[in-house]
Amino acid sequence: MAEFEFPFLAALTEQERLHFRNLILIRPQLPSERQFQLIEGLARNLTQPRLLTLIARTPHWLINPAVLQALAENEATPEAIRRDLELAVSLFDLMHTMDRTPAAEREERAETAKLVYAQLPAELKPIVKQQLKQLAKQVHPTGLTQELPPLPAADEDWEQLTALPLGRGATQPIALQVSRDELTSRAASTHMVDELLQGLASQDAEIRLAALHNPMISEELLVAAIRAAIHPEFFEEVYAEARWYFREPVRDAFYEAPGLPDAFAKKLRVSRDLQSQLARGARGSRALNGIASLFTQLDETEYHFITFWAKRSAPNLLRVIKIFYDRLQRKRTTQVSGLGSQAEGRWASLEERVFMANQSTQPDQLVAALRDPDPMVFTVVLENPGLTPRELLSAIPALDQFRAEKLANHAIWGELLSIQEALLHNAHLTQPSSLRLLPHLTTPRALLDLLRDPCIPHLEVKQQAMEALRSIYLTMTVQQRIIALRANGGDFIRHLPQDVLKDEETLRQMVMDRQVDPSILLRLARNKQTPRPILEAIAAHPTLMAHPPIMSELLLNPKTPRESATRVWGLLSESEQLQLLRSPHLPATLRHLAS
Repeated sequence: MAEFEFPFLAALTEQERLHFRNLILIRPQLPSERQFQLIEGLARNLTQPRLLTLIARTPHWLINPAVLQALAENEATPEAIRRDLELAVSLFDLMHTMDRTPAAEREERAETAKLVYAQLPAELKPIVKQQLKQLAKQVHPTGLTQELPPLPAADEDWEQLTALPLGRGATQPIALQVSRDELTSRAASTHMVDELLQGLASQDAEIRLAALHNPMISEELLVAAIRAAIHPEFFEEVYAEARWYFREPVRDAFYEAPGLPDAFAKKLRVSRDLQSQLARGARGSRALNGIASLFTQLDETEYHFITFWAKRSAPNLLRVIKIFYDRLQRKRTTQVSGLGSQAEGRWASLEERVFMANQSTQPDQLVAALRDPDPMVFTVVLENPGLTPRELLSAIPALDQFRAEKLANHAIWGELLSIQEALLHNAHLTQPSSLRLLPHLTTPRALLDLLRDPCIPHLEVKQQAMEALRSIYLTMTVQQRIIALRANGGDFIRHLPQDVLKDEETLRQMVMDRQVDPSILLRLARNKQTPRPILEAIAAHPTLMAHPPIMSELLLNPKTPRESATRVWGLLSESEQLQLLRSPHLPATLRHLAS
């Protein structure tokens, strides 16, 4: 297949194009058990809607319950497709629990199951019927397999098959809300570049500051965030950080940022002009008058940078700067005098770079050595006693495979938990090394961060991380589970739906709390496998009135008890009712109420 033979491939990453090639090779065949496991892993972990659409439009893959359920649980699956798959999952759940249903509710549930089946699109009904009947036929003397729909041809219109659906009148997707505390915690500890950039671009000052103090922040990342920033406060927050204030690439990014306030830009412009004039020198009275004029306009905070520049480039001008500073009756600070000179640019020779990697204690020089083009410099700096985890953490995202492997196998740094966790987020780390480091992650938060990272190319790593997370969750007490769900409820429900949703006792106690995070209630109301008693408890929760999205999800969930759904329907405004009536997934009983 020629590179970018189909136009949509240009928008995919290299890893996603590799997954696409695997899918189109497997699609015309009868899948083996190993191939079904691969498809399930892709359906659960992919974040590319086009690839998920391709999987959803392959009937003989959906005949496998694990693949269908993985697609329904993946929030990246296009909304119109996911809603239909969620209906199928809810139907399976209703049928599985029919035998344990109290006699008083059995008739209602049977009627609900019929209505849900009637709501399914035509292309899903044969698949659902096949799964419900669990029919099998012998295909050879040694094995059994389910009946499969006809296999598709190898030559398909891939552009059409991967085109995102326009929907069947579905409502707009309801965004899941994440609590402010969780966003702040993620911004301060995340290893993912995209999430860190989102934290730096947040409207909330606390989240921005948490991201700004994340050890993974680097100069290149901050420059990109500054150029894309739209909040004026963000520029002041970065400017107030001494470690960024003196860096010329950061200051250049300030000056080039479209969102920089005019007053801030003027302050930097005066400083740049003065620096340029001082570098050229005073030639004649006119140039002297210009320098004096710029000094009178210079903001007090910029004296720190001008003094720092003079110490490196023109020490003979330090006295001139002091005279102007004193003449304006400003107080001197000790900040500048405590700053040592820093080397600029790359070293002239490999010998000098190796020497500095071995002897330097300056953070900037250590980071430069970690990113040096020559692997020898990287190997040497790892043995430098002045190297700290902070410099390593900032350099890990950009490490190539050789350096990532070298660090992972280092006798000292390779055993440090924070380094191991950061390395697992490096896309170049090989699968054997990732699997070796994975058992060191023993906290739910670290495992959830790993599962949430779309840059990790190894599906086996994500699957083992999910199994480790499941083992941790199953060993927790009820109170520990409640605490974990409150802290990471959305991610727990997304990655461990079977284990969390079967734990009715934990869910009941958590939902009874009046201070429960509404985003958790929204996820539970949306999920078609949430037990009916829990849906009933959510419908009676006092938070419901303040969150119409939760009410909408309850009404779109066919498992919500009829009495609770009727009561919630009456709480909606007329416009909200009209919006829900446009959705094909609204239960028929509620449509009758509106007619």
